[in-house]
Amino acid sequence: MDKDILFKLAECAQQAQPADIITLVGTPPDKHNAAGSTLVITADYTGGRLIDETFTRLVIDKVTATATPWTKPLLFEITYAGNQYRLFWDKISRRRSALVLGAGHISQPLTEFLAKVGYAVTVVDDRPDFANRTRFPQAEQVVCRPFGRALTELALAGFGAIIIVTRGHRSDMECIRAVITQPASYIGMIGSQGRVRGAMKTLLEEGFGREAVDRLRAPIGLDIGAETPEEIALSIVAEMVAVDRNANCRPLSDKWRYKHG
Repeated sequence: MDKDILFKLAECAQQAQPADIITLVGTPPDKHNAAGSTLVITADYTGGRLIDETFTRLVIDKVTATATPWTKPLLFEITYAGNQYRLFWDKISRRRSALVLGAGHISQPLTEFLAKVGYAVTVVDDRPDFANRTRFPQAEQVVCRPFGRALTELALAGFGAIIIVTRGHRSDMECIRAVITQPASYIGMIGSQGRVRGAMKTLLEEGFGREAVDRLRAPIGLDIGAETPEEIALSIVAEMVAVDRNANCRPLSDKWRYKHG
């Protein structure tokens, strides 16, 4: 890879800026030497060349104009000058990302608050009347698919936080089984204490390890006496920030009194 491209990728990582990385992995026999060449695209930079200028422009147009947002590394093909080329599309970004499973009344303020504190939010639900851009304008992506299908298509390991707020126990369990072993620093589920105990008992009976089950933050959120959807969303986001910052959630006034006594 060109040294200038490496420097640019390092800069993007340091500044938490996204970058698309496209690598040529399949070529016709007479273009074999071009395999492995890389193109990097950022908001203010395009570096590298694939085959020739015309082909490079085709790739840039496909990546920047695609109607399907990038959610995980993928392969795609382009036909050029009668030949088929295969490319691998990856992306880097240090922006915090959250997956909200369920698009009900709590998910709306939750997504809004998460976006305001810097999360790129993906919302998933199987109901078109709920999972749409009109209800979630602040979301990075809204996926209207059955939970099981969506969870197999999304790159779950890329989410730093996963919040389960579906409409029912069956959907909760489907989601928990798919995410409980993911490396996210925060995995939480809404629900009553009885519902949470039942879910954890089921997971243990199904063979999930105690360590994995104990990672589930449920009931979700900090105890602030929340009642409305907005208050519940606030308690969830507050807990997420506290986990991210390794904070103890102690009132600042108590800390000040202890220190200045």
